[in-house]
Amino acid sequence: MAQATDVLILGSGLTGLSAAWILGDRATTLERDSRPGGLVRTERFGDYWFDRVVHLLYFQDPNTERRIRALMGDTLAPCPPRAFCETSAGTTLFPFQMNLRGLDADSRARCLRDLAEVTYRPAATPPKNFEDHLLATFGRTMCDLFLFPYNRKMWKRPLSSLAPSGFTWNITPPDFEKVLKGSFDTDSSFSAYNSAGWYPRPAANSPVRGMEVLASTIAQQAADLRFNCNVESIDPDRRSVTYLRSTGSGSGGARREHIRYNDAILSTMPLPALLNVCEGAPPDLRRACAGLRRNRVLSATISVKGPRPVNPGHWRYYADESLVFTRLIYLNEFDPNCSPDDGWSLLVEITEPAESPMTDKAAMLTRIRADLARASAIPQDCSIIHEDIILVDPAYVVFGLDSAPIVQAAHDFLTSRGITSLGRYGKWEYSGMSGCIRDGLAWAESLCLGTPSLREGLLSQPSTIPALAQSGVVR
Repeated sequence: MAQATDVLILGSGLTGLSAAWILGDRATTLERDSRPGGLVRTERFGDYWFDRVVHLLYFQDPNTERRIRALMGDTLAPCPPRAFCETSAGTTLFPFQMNLRGLDADSRARCLRDLAEVTYRPAATPPKNFEDHLLATFGRTMCDLFLFPYNRKMWKRPLSSLAPSGFTWNITPPDFEKVLKGSFDTDSSFSAYNSAGWYPRPAANSPVRGMEVLASTIAQQAADLRFNCNVESIDPDRRSVTYLRSTGSGSGGARREHIRYNDAILSTMPLPALLNVCEGAPPDLRRACAGLRRNRVLSATISVKGPRPVNPGHWRYYADESLVFTRLIYLNEFDPNCSPDDGWSLLVEITEPAESPMTDKAAMLTRIRADLARASAIPQDCSIIHEDIILVDPAYVVFGLDSAPIVQAAHDFLTSRGITSLGRYGKWEYSGMSGCIRDGLAWAESLCLGTPSLREGLLSQPSTIPALAQSGVVR
């Protein structure tokens, strides 16, 4: 006999966990992996800690900030990021365009000349692709020095083949006067869109570190969270999901289980994977979604013994296309306890198209060591004592010129079948953690408001009432 739940959540990334937090024991969450968090997990190698990918929490709305800060308490610490851009013309603070004083004088002058041209004599037609968008926003010199080479290395595709939007939630036309001030005034300051960052800093003996502290804290609010559950099929007509659940025997055994949902289903699975397991999905739509492009990330974890770098920034972007990595992340700048006192944790980020063959691990680590040496990233009085690679796939959604109508058609179909698809990969977008948390909270609260049985059940749970009341759902 099939199990049953009021609300079924597929995936325990931040979106699914946030919805489960609100819904309490009225929801069941199925997670493919053995622990929650999705992309927001942190790995430990000896006494060195590494986020799977770099994360800072930037709150986009006061309701989400109030909720998360109340839940996390003093463990969530302010962490305003300081990042640098390495270019052939010099090193600048991030964001590049607001800190041109780090460039040589000639490059600075050309950047300002070209920015003035696109600012005061804008293009007559809208940009047709990502390359055009960057040129129309920043001018030729900034693009040639940093934006073009970095983005070519990041996306591994011709920039003219990418859509002019989707990547650009943090790319806006800069204020020319502020750019001018940042070109000469060493005391100038600019508050970037992400300047008010937060990061967990638990006690030194905490069994969990890094941004996974956020995911695990929210997961503790979920009433029914099941791991090692791999979804095989969704039958929206019968409101039923079939999944394989690992028996945990160590022999690879698994049993097939079925669960029904009475009121609603939320999926945070990657959109192409969701269409592939949804019964009744049109074959043409499945094929189109399967063709949506993405990049994977190889996160190289480098455990270093020796004195920690002085003022390296939280991370550094590298425009040099001969270097394999897009950026270097210094985890001890986020949390000093990410390594022993006599060492430091360096995360090296490399992107690859997901459709290309996997690079040999040993060859990649050899290349990384060589490129770290060329970039003078490991001082002579330091030594690498351990290295590994974490595969993150999907990591970055790639917006092709034809992506938007496919994504919209997929969401239209799913909505017509009563399935909500949220999260970074469920929505198939470039989004941050705060937005994912907000979407999960908002979906669950809206569901409670529109479903009398859920609302009545939740009102009987004292722990849920304050959250709903603060958001205005309970009236």
